[in-house]
Amino acid sequence: MANSVKCKNCGEWNTIDNSGKQTCTNCGEPIQDPTNERLEKIKKYKKEQLDKWMFDIKEDDNAFVKFAKKTGNISYIVIMSIIGFFAWLAAVVPV
Repeated sequence: MANSVKCKNCGEWNTIDNSGKQTCTNCGEPIQDPTNERLEKIKKYKKEQLDKWMFDIKEDDNAFVKFAKKTGNISYIVIMSIIGFFAWLAAVVPV
């Protein structure tokens, strides 16, 4: 099934397929599939979110270091959850 994409340069509607880069039939400008753009944005966002963890796990870490970092990240989540629960409890309980 082919998708239709509007050219950003001339406004002409073009039919695209999954063959990669294509050009507009009217003006010759390259047309990008919005689905691929969205997937690239999602990949970039996921990478940014993974980099925000307390212990960044790298591909070249050995098994023990990966285990220690995962344990540290899980401990961080548990501790922050407990602190968040007590903060919520303090806000809800009448004084």
